[in-house]
Amino acid sequence: MPTTRARSTRSGGLALLLALLAVVSGLSACSALGGDDDPSPPVASTDVTAEVRDVLTRHARALRDGRMTAFLDDVDDAKKPFAARQKRYFLNLRQLPLAAFAWRVPENSVTETEDGLRAVVELRMQLRGYDAAPVVTPQVLTFTRSDDGLLLAGDRDPEFNDRYDVELAPWDLTRIDVEEGDGVLGIFDATSVDAAYQIIASIERGIEAIDAEVPLDWSDRVVVYALSDIRALAELDNLPGGDPDKLDGVAFPVRTGPRTRRLASTRFMLHPRMIYRNDQTRDRLIRHELTHVALGLRDDKVPTWLSEGIAEYVSVQPIPTYRRMIAKDALTEARAGVDGLPRDKTFNGSRSGANYGIAWFACEYISATYGEAALWRLFDTMRAEGGTGEKGQDAVIRDVLGISGHDLADAAAQKVVNTFG
Repeated sequence: MPTTRARSTRSGGLALLLALLAVVSGLSACSALGGDDDPSPPVASTDVTAEVRDVLTRHARALRDGRMTAFLDDVDDAKKPFAARQKRYFLNLRQLPLAAFAWRVPENSVTETEDGLRAVVELRMQLRGYDAAPVVTPQVLTFTRSDDGLLLAGDRDPEFNDRYDVELAPWDLTRIDVEEGDGVLGIFDATSVDAAYQIIASIERGIEAIDAEVPLDWSDRVVVYALSDIRALAELDNLPGGDPDKLDGVAFPVRTGPRTRRLASTRFMLHPRMIYRNDQTRDRLIRHELTHVALGLRDDKVPTWLSEGIAEYVSVQPIPTYRRMIAKDALTEARAGVDGLPRDKTFNGSRSGANYGIAWFACEYISATYGEAALWRLFDTMRAEGGTGEKGQDAVIRDVLGISGHDLADAAAQKVVNTFG
Protein backbone atom coordinates (compact mmCIF):
# COMPACT_ATOMS: atom_id res chain seq x y z
CA MET A 1 0.00 0.00 0.00
CA PRO A 2 1.86 3.13 -1.17
CA THR A 3 1.01 5.44 1.69
CA THR A 4 3.11 7.35 4.15
CA ARG A 5 3.55 10.63 5.97
CA ALA A 6 5.49 13.74 5.13
CA ARG A 7 7.76 14.72 7.99
CA SER A 8 8.48 18.37 7.11
CA THR A 9 6.60 21.21 5.47
CA ARG A 10 8.69 24.35 5.80
CA SER A 11 12.24 25.30 4.92
CA GLY A 12 14.82 27.00 7.10
CA GLY A 13 15.48 29.48 4.30
CA LEU A 14 11.98 30.86 4.59
CA ALA A 15 12.32 31.22 8.34
CA LEU A 16 15.50 33.19 7.81
CA LEU A 17 13.84 35.45 5.24
CA LEU A 18 10.98 36.33 7.59
CA ALA A 19 13.30 36.85 10.53
CA LEU A 20 15.38 39.26 8.48
CA LEU A 21 12.30 41.10 7.29
CA ALA A 22 11.28 41.60 10.89
CA VAL A 23 14.59 42.88 12.25
CA VAL A 24 16.83 44.27 9.50
CA SER A 25 16.10 47.87 8.61
CA GLY A 26 15.86 48.53 4.91
CA LEU A 27 15.77 44.92 3.71
CA SER A 28 13.16 44.38 1.02
CA ALA A 29 11.33 41.30 -0.22
CA CYS A 30 12.79 41.71 -3.70
CA SER A 31 16.36 41.98 -2.47
CA ALA A 32 15.85 38.83 -0.43
CA LEU A 33 14.76 37.01 -3.57
CA GLY A 34 17.27 38.53 -5.98
CA GLY A 35 20.91 37.70 -6.60
CA ASP A 36 23.83 39.27 -4.79
CA ASP A 37 24.29 41.89 -7.51
CA ASP A 38 20.61 42.83 -7.85
CA PRO A 39 19.90 46.42 -6.82
CA SER A 40 17.48 46.68 -3.93
CA PRO A 41 14.19 48.35 -4.88
CA PRO A 42 13.17 51.30 -2.71
CA VAL A 43 11.36 50.45 0.49
CA ALA A 44 7.95 52.09 0.72
CA SER A 45 7.39 54.88 3.21
CA THR A 46 5.77 54.30 6.57
CA ASP A 47 2.58 55.94 5.32
CA VAL A 48 2.38 53.63 2.29
CA THR A 49 3.01 50.58 4.47
CA ALA A 50 0.17 51.72 6.71
CA GLU A 51 -2.02 52.05 3.63
CA VAL A 52 -1.23 48.45 2.67
CA ARG A 53 -2.15 47.35 6.19
CA ASP A 54 -5.46 49.21 5.96
CA VAL A 55 -6.35 47.56 2.65
CA LEU A 56 -5.58 44.07 3.95
CA THR A 57 -7.40 44.68 7.22
CA ARG A 58 -10.48 45.78 5.28
CA HIS A 59 -10.11 42.86 2.84
CA ALA A 60 -9.90 40.28 5.63
CA ARG A 61 -12.82 41.81 7.52
CA ALA A 62 -15.01 41.65 4.42
CA LEU A 63 -14.22 37.97 4.03
CA ARG A 64 -14.90 37.17 7.69
CA ASP A 65 -18.19 39.08 7.51
CA GLY A 66 -19.27 37.36 4.27
CA ARG A 67 -19.48 40.59 2.24
CA MET A 68 -18.28 39.53 -1.21
CA THR A 69 -18.95 42.89 -2.87
CA ALA A 70 -16.81 44.68 -0.28
CA PHE A 71 -14.16 41.97 -0.63
CA LEU A 72 -13.97 42.44 -4.40
CA ASP A 73 -13.99 46.24 -4.08
CA ASP A 74 -10.38 45.96 -2.89
CA VAL A 75 -9.36 43.95 -5.99
CA ASP A 76 -8.08 45.42 -9.26
CA ASP A 77 -10.81 44.23 -11.66
CA ALA A 78 -8.60 45.10 -14.62
CA LYS A 79 -6.56 42.01 -13.64
CA LYS A 80 -9.36 39.70 -14.76
CA PRO A 81 -7.79 36.27 -14.04
CA PHE A 82 -6.76 37.46 -10.60
CA ALA A 83 -10.15 39.03 -9.90
CA ALA A 84 -11.84 35.75 -10.86
CA ARG A 85 -9.47 33.85 -8.60
CA GLN A 86 -10.22 36.21 -5.72
CA LYS A 87 -13.94 35.58 -6.14
CA ARG A 88 -13.28 31.84 -6.07
CA TYR A 89 -11.05 32.33 -3.01
CA PHE A 90 -13.83 34.18 -1.20
CA LEU A 91 -16.37 31.45 -1.99
CA ASN A 92 -13.91 28.76 -0.93
CA LEU A 93 -12.98 30.31 2.40
CA ARG A 94 -16.57 31.10 3.28
CA GLN A 95 -17.18 27.34 3.40
CA LEU A 96 -14.42 26.81 5.97
CA PRO A 97 -14.92 27.16 9.74
CA LEU A 98 -12.56 30.09 10.13
CA ALA A 99 -11.58 30.96 13.68
CA ALA A 100 -8.96 33.45 12.45
CA PHE A 101 -8.13 35.08 9.14
CA ALA A 102 -5.89 38.16 8.85
CA TRP A 103 -2.70 39.46 7.26
CA ARG A 104 0.31 40.89 9.05
CA VAL A 105 2.57 43.34 7.21
CA PRO A 106 6.07 43.43 8.77
CA GLU A 107 8.09 46.63 8.81
CA ASN A 108 10.22 47.21 5.69
CA SER A 109 8.41 44.45 3.79
CA VAL A 110 6.68 46.75 1.25
CA THR A 111 8.71 47.93 -1.75
CA GLU A 112 8.02 50.20 -4.68
CA THR A 113 7.72 48.63 -8.15
CA GLU A 114 7.31 50.09 -11.64
CA ASP A 115 3.55 49.62 -11.59
CA GLY A 116 2.71 49.69 -7.89
CA LEU A 117 3.78 47.95 -4.69
CA ARG A 118 5.03 44.55 -3.64
CA ALA A 119 4.74 43.21 -0.09
CA VAL A 120 5.93 40.08 1.65
CA VAL A 121 3.23 39.48 4.26
CA GLU A 122 2.13 36.79 6.67
CA LEU A 123 -1.33 35.26 6.34
CA ARG A 124 -2.71 34.10 9.69
CA MET A 125 -5.45 31.49 9.35
CA GLN A 126 -7.04 28.97 11.74
CA LEU A 127 -9.71 26.32 11.19
CA ARG A 128 -12.06 26.31 14.17
CA GLY A 129 -12.15 22.93 15.87
CA TYR A 130 -9.32 21.49 13.76
CA ASP A 131 -6.26 23.71 14.24
CA ALA A 132 -4.82 24.08 17.72
CA ALA A 133 -3.50 27.53 16.80
CA PRO A 134 -3.42 29.87 13.79
CA VAL A 135 -1.18 28.87 10.88
CA VAL A 136 1.14 31.64 9.62
CA THR A 137 2.00 31.40 5.91
CA PRO A 138 4.32 33.86 4.09
CA GLN A 139 2.85 35.33 0.93
CA VAL A 140 3.82 37.84 -1.75
CA LEU A 141 1.09 40.35 -2.63
CA THR A 142 1.16 43.08 -5.27
CA PHE A 143 -0.86 46.28 -5.41
CA THR A 144 -1.76 48.87 -8.02
CA ARG A 145 -2.82 52.42 -7.32
CA SER A 146 -6.16 53.81 -8.48
CA ASP A 147 -7.90 57.14 -7.98
CA ASP A 148 -9.54 55.65 -4.89
CA GLY A 149 -6.37 54.20 -3.38
CA LEU A 150 -4.54 50.89 -3.43
CA LEU A 151 -6.03 47.80 -5.05
CA LEU A 152 -4.88 44.22 -4.58
CA ALA A 153 -3.52 43.04 -7.94
CA GLY A 154 -1.76 39.72 -7.32
CA ASP A 155 -1.17 37.03 -4.72
CA ARG A 156 1.24 34.63 -6.43
CA ASP A 157 4.98 34.66 -6.93
CA PRO A 158 6.06 31.24 -8.26
CA GLU A 159 9.75 32.00 -7.75
CA PHE A 160 9.16 32.98 -4.13
CA ASN A 161 7.00 29.91 -3.50
CA ASP A 162 9.49 27.54 -5.11
CA ARG A 163 12.54 29.02 -3.44
CA TYR A 164 11.03 29.08 0.04
CA ASP A 165 8.82 25.97 -0.18
CA VAL A 166 5.52 27.79 0.25
CA GLU A 167 2.74 25.25 -0.17
CA LEU A 168 -0.61 26.21 -1.69
CA ALA A 169 -3.70 24.72 -0.08
CA PRO A 170 -6.67 23.33 -2.05
CA TRP A 171 -8.63 26.55 -1.50
CA ASP A 172 -5.78 28.42 -3.21
CA LEU A 173 -5.72 26.10 -6.21
CA THR A 174 -9.26 25.21 -7.23
CA ARG A 175 -12.95 25.54 -6.44
CA ILE A 176 -13.62 23.39 -3.38
CA ASP A 177 -16.70 21.81 -1.86
CA VAL A 178 -16.56 21.40 1.91
CA GLU A 179 -18.44 18.67 3.75
CA GLU A 180 -18.28 18.06 7.49
CA GLY A 181 -18.95 14.99 9.62
CA ASP A 182 -18.43 14.05 13.25
CA GLY A 183 -14.89 15.29 13.78
CA VAL A 184 -14.16 15.34 10.05
CA LEU A 185 -13.67 18.33 7.75
CA GLY A 186 -13.61 17.10 4.16
CA ILE A 187 -12.19 19.23 1.33
CA PHE A 188 -13.56 18.01 -2.01
CA ASP A 189 -14.09 19.46 -5.47
CA ALA A 190 -16.88 19.26 -8.04
CA THR A 191 -15.65 15.91 -9.35
CA SER A 192 -14.93 14.24 -6.01
CA VAL A 193 -17.74 15.58 -3.81
CA ASP A 194 -20.15 12.77 -4.74
CA ALA A 195 -17.91 10.44 -2.75
CA ALA A 196 -17.94 12.69 0.31
CA TYR A 197 -20.55 10.78 2.29
CA GLN A 198 -18.66 7.50 1.84
CA ILE A 199 -15.25 8.96 2.70
CA ILE A 200 -16.48 10.89 5.73
CA ALA A 201 -18.32 7.82 7.04
CA SER A 202 -15.15 5.75 6.61
CA ILE A 203 -13.11 8.35 8.50
CA GLU A 204 -15.67 8.46 11.32
CA ARG A 205 -15.39 4.67 11.65
CA GLY A 206 -11.63 4.99 11.40
CA ILE A 207 -11.49 7.45 14.29
CA GLU A 208 -13.32 4.92 16.47
CA ALA A 209 -10.86 2.21 15.42
CA ILE A 210 -7.83 4.38 16.17
CA ASP A 211 -9.23 5.29 19.59
CA ALA A 212 -9.51 1.58 20.36
CA GLU A 213 -5.93 0.81 19.29
CA VAL A 214 -3.74 3.86 19.93
CA PRO A 215 -3.09 4.42 23.67
CA LEU A 216 -2.24 8.11 23.22
CA ASP A 217 -4.33 11.25 23.52
CA TRP A 218 -5.28 13.09 20.35
CA SER A 219 -8.04 15.46 19.25
CA ASP A 220 -10.28 12.89 17.47
CA ARG A 221 -10.64 15.47 14.71
CA VAL A 222 -9.09 15.63 11.26
CA VAL A 223 -9.03 17.57 7.99
CA VAL A 224 -8.89 15.44 4.84
CA TYR A 225 -8.21 16.57 1.26
CA ALA A 226 -9.93 14.38 -1.35
CA LEU A 227 -9.51 16.13 -4.69
CA SER A 228 -9.80 14.91 -8.27
CA ASP A 229 -6.29 15.99 -9.32
CA ILE A 230 -2.86 15.80 -7.68
CA ARG A 231 -1.96 19.49 -7.64
CA ALA A 232 -2.38 19.87 -3.87
CA LEU A 233 -0.55 16.59 -3.29
CA ALA A 234 2.33 17.77 -5.47
CA GLU A 235 2.55 20.99 -3.41
CA LEU A 236 3.73 19.12 -0.31
CA ASP A 237 7.33 19.74 0.66
CA ASN A 238 9.60 16.71 1.18
CA LEU A 239 7.03 14.35 -0.30
CA PRO A 240 8.12 10.80 0.55
CA GLY A 241 9.45 9.09 -2.56
CA GLY A 242 9.27 12.38 -4.47
CA ASP A 243 6.49 11.27 -6.85
CA PRO A 244 2.92 12.24 -5.85
CA ASP A 245 1.47 9.79 -8.35
CA LYS A 246 2.98 6.82 -6.51
CA LEU A 247 1.27 7.56 -3.20
CA ASP A 248 -2.27 6.46 -2.42
CA GLY A 249 -2.31 8.81 0.53
CA VAL A 250 -0.13 10.91 2.80
CA ALA A 251 -0.43 12.48 6.23
CA PHE A 252 1.37 15.76 6.71
CA PRO A 253 2.02 18.14 9.61
CA VAL A 254 0.74 21.71 9.45
CA ARG A 255 2.94 23.81 11.66
CA THR A 256 1.94 27.15 13.15
CA GLY A 257 4.68 28.89 11.21
CA PRO A 258 8.05 28.53 9.49
CA ARG A 259 10.03 29.43 12.59
CA THR A 260 8.59 26.82 14.95
CA ARG A 261 7.99 23.12 15.36
CA ARG A 262 4.69 23.80 17.10
CA LEU A 263 1.93 21.82 15.42
CA ALA A 264 -1.39 23.36 14.45
CA SER A 265 -2.72 20.03 13.16
CA THR A 266 -1.90 16.94 11.16
CA ARG A 267 -4.03 16.49 8.03
CA PHE A 268 -4.10 13.83 5.38
CA MET A 269 -4.71 13.63 1.67
CA LEU A 270 -6.05 10.91 -0.62
CA HIS A 271 -4.79 10.36 -4.14
CA PRO A 272 -7.59 10.83 -6.73
CA ARG A 273 -7.53 7.12 -7.63
CA MET A 274 -8.63 6.27 -4.07
CA ILE A 275 -11.62 8.59 -3.91
CA TYR A 276 -14.21 6.32 -5.52
CA ARG A 277 -12.62 3.08 -4.36
CA ASN A 278 -15.28 2.32 -1.79
CA ASP A 279 -13.81 -0.89 -0.41
CA GLN A 280 -11.62 -2.43 2.29
CA THR A 281 -8.46 -1.06 0.66
CA ARG A 282 -9.58 2.55 1.01
CA ASP A 283 -10.84 2.00 4.56
CA ARG A 284 -7.49 0.48 5.50
CA LEU A 285 -5.65 3.39 3.89
CA ILE A 286 -7.77 5.88 5.83
CA ARG A 287 -7.02 4.10 9.12
CA HIS A 288 -3.31 4.13 8.27
CA GLU A 289 -3.33 7.89 7.69
CA LEU A 290 -5.48 8.49 10.77
CA THR A 291 -2.88 6.68 12.85
CA HIS A 292 -0.28 9.19 11.66
CA VAL A 293 -2.71 11.99 12.49
CA ALA A 294 -3.23 10.62 15.99
CA LEU A 295 0.53 10.28 16.55
CA GLY A 296 1.18 13.81 15.25
CA LEU A 297 4.84 14.79 15.60
CA ARG A 298 5.49 11.98 18.06
CA ASP A 299 6.50 9.56 15.33
CA ASP A 300 8.95 12.07 13.81
CA LYS A 301 11.43 10.94 16.43
CA VAL A 302 11.42 7.22 15.67
CA PRO A 303 12.81 5.19 12.75
CA THR A 304 10.55 5.17 9.69
CA TRP A 305 9.99 1.41 9.88
CA LEU A 306 8.44 1.78 13.33
CA SER A 307 6.28 4.78 12.37
CA GLU A 308 4.96 3.12 9.22
CA GLY A 309 4.83 -0.34 10.78
CA ILE A 310 2.61 0.88 13.61
CA ALA A 311 0.34 2.67 11.13
CA GLU A 312 0.01 -0.55 9.12
CA TYR A 313 -0.51 -2.62 12.25
CA VAL A 314 -3.29 -0.37 13.53
CA SER A 315 -4.91 -0.12 10.08
CA VAL A 316 -5.48 -3.87 9.77
CA GLN A 317 -6.86 -4.58 13.23
CA PRO A 318 -10.54 -4.34 12.19
CA ILE A 319 -9.86 -6.77 9.29
CA PRO A 320 -10.16 -10.52 9.97
CA THR A 321 -6.77 -12.19 9.73
CA TYR A 322 -7.77 -14.35 6.77
CA ARG A 323 -8.75 -11.25 4.75
CA ARG A 324 -5.57 -9.24 5.30
CA MET A 325 -3.30 -8.62 2.29
CA ILE A 326 0.38 -7.84 1.90
CA ALA A 327 2.43 -6.61 -1.04
CA LYS A 328 3.84 -9.37 -3.24
CA ASP A 329 7.29 -7.78 -2.92
CA ALA A 330 7.15 -8.21 0.85
CA LEU A 331 6.42 -11.91 0.55
CA THR A 332 9.17 -12.36 -2.05
CA GLU A 333 11.72 -10.60 0.15
CA ALA A 334 10.63 -12.45 3.26
CA ARG A 335 11.10 -15.77 1.50
CA ALA A 336 14.58 -14.74 0.37
CA GLY A 337 15.55 -13.54 3.85
CA VAL A 338 16.22 -10.01 5.07
CA ASP A 339 19.44 -8.35 6.15
CA GLY A 340 17.84 -6.09 8.73
CA LEU A 341 15.03 -3.66 9.42
CA PRO A 342 14.13 -1.27 6.55
CA ARG A 343 16.28 1.84 6.42
CA ASP A 344 14.93 5.40 6.58
CA LYS A 345 16.73 6.63 3.47
CA THR A 346 15.39 3.93 1.15
CA PHE A 347 12.09 3.17 2.84
CA ASN A 348 9.96 4.87 0.15
CA GLY A 349 12.16 3.91 -2.76
CA SER A 350 11.81 1.11 -5.28
CA ARG A 351 11.39 -1.51 -2.52
CA SER A 352 8.68 0.34 -0.61
CA GLY A 353 6.18 -2.51 -0.89
CA ALA A 354 8.61 -4.90 0.77
CA ASN A 355 9.61 -2.32 3.38
CA TYR A 356 6.03 -1.67 4.44
CA GLY A 357 5.35 -5.39 4.75
CA ILE A 358 8.45 -6.13 6.83
CA ALA A 359 7.82 -3.06 9.03
CA TRP A 360 4.20 -4.11 9.57
CA PHE A 361 5.15 -7.66 10.52
CA ALA A 362 7.91 -6.51 12.83
CA CYS A 363 5.09 -4.87 14.78
CA GLU A 364 2.91 -7.97 14.41
CA TYR A 365 5.73 -10.11 15.78
CA ILE A 366 6.30 -7.78 18.75
CA SER A 367 2.61 -7.74 19.61
CA ALA A 368 2.17 -11.52 19.22
CA THR A 369 5.34 -12.42 21.14
CA TYR A 370 5.61 -9.80 23.88
CA GLY A 371 2.10 -8.31 23.96
CA GLU A 372 0.71 -5.19 22.33
CA ALA A 373 1.83 -3.08 25.28
CA ALA A 374 5.43 -3.91 24.34
CA LEU A 375 4.92 -2.36 20.89
CA TRP A 376 3.84 0.94 22.41
CA ARG A 377 6.59 0.70 25.05
CA LEU A 378 9.12 0.39 22.22
CA PHE A 379 7.55 3.40 20.49
CA ASP A 380 7.66 5.49 23.67
CA THR A 381 11.25 4.52 24.39
CA MET A 382 12.34 5.24 20.81
CA ARG A 383 10.87 8.75 20.89
CA ALA A 384 12.07 9.67 24.36
CA GLU A 385 14.80 12.26 24.96
CA GLY A 386 15.01 13.67 21.45
CA GLY A 387 14.25 10.43 19.65
CA THR A 388 16.23 7.50 18.28
CA GLY A 389 18.03 7.26 14.96
CA GLU A 390 18.97 4.14 13.06
CA LYS A 391 22.38 3.97 14.74
CA GLY A 392 20.83 3.86 18.18
CA GLN A 393 17.78 1.72 17.49
CA ASP A 394 19.43 -1.65 18.11
CA ALA A 395 20.28 -0.74 21.70
CA VAL A 396 16.68 0.35 22.33
CA ILE A 397 15.25 -2.81 20.78
CA ARG A 398 17.56 -4.93 22.96
CA ASP A 399 16.61 -2.95 26.05
CA VAL A 400 12.85 -3.23 25.48
CA LEU A 401 12.55 -6.64 23.81
CA GLY A 402 15.79 -8.44 24.61
CA ILE A 403 16.63 -9.17 20.97
CA SER A 404 18.63 -7.41 18.27
CA GLY A 405 17.19 -5.44 15.37
CA HIS A 406 18.46 -8.12 12.98
CA ASP A 407 16.66 -10.81 14.97
CA LEU A 408 13.48 -8.75 14.89
CA ALA A 409 13.70 -8.32 11.13
CA ASP A 410 14.35 -12.04 10.66
CA ALA A 411 11.40 -12.93 12.88
CA ALA A 412 9.18 -10.49 10.96
CA ALA A 413 10.16 -12.09 7.64
CA GLN A 414 9.48 -15.58 8.98
CA LYS A 415 6.07 -14.46 10.25
CA VAL A 416 5.24 -13.07 6.79
CA VAL A 417 6.08 -16.43 5.23
CA ASN A 418 4.12 -18.34 7.86
CA THR A 419 1.08 -16.09 7.35
CA PHE A 420 1.01 -15.73 3.57
CA GLY A 421 2.85 -18.83 2.35
